[in-house]
Amino acid sequence: MADGDEAAAPGGAERLAAVCGHLEEIRADLRSGPGGDEDPVEQVLAAVQDGGDLAGTLAVLHAVLQADGDPQGLDGYTDHAGGIRGLQPAGISTTRAEPIYVCPAGRCARYWWPQPVVPVPKCAISSTPLRRERL
Repeated sequence: MADGDEAAAPGGAERLAAVCGHLEEIRADLRSGPGGDEDPVEQVLAAVQDGGDLAGTLAVLHAVLQADGDPQGLDGYTDHAGGIRGLQPAGISTTRAEPIYVCPAGRCARYWWPQPVVPVPKCAISSTPLRRERL
């Protein structure tokens, strides 16, 4: 799959952001699950770094988490898990004319709003700081 194509897969960019933002938690959940193996998450990381089949490895990781007893799989780790996307109360603007930090490679949907005295987080996959953008 070519760079950027993983976002076209159902939930691909959101699921990759979930892996990046919750890497250690996902590893721990896999280790404590019935399979006890964190290899599926390592395959996702390898696919990102080597340009391999990212959509396929994300699908496998999602299925393994579900088989281990988490019905939401990777979707349970996303920032909008359990929420209703696209629903906004009337008169409330969600537009923020300020900086936001995003995936340094532009491959996933992870984002982070700047917070006082908190360093910019790093991508758990590449170890590079998130990239600053303006909305």
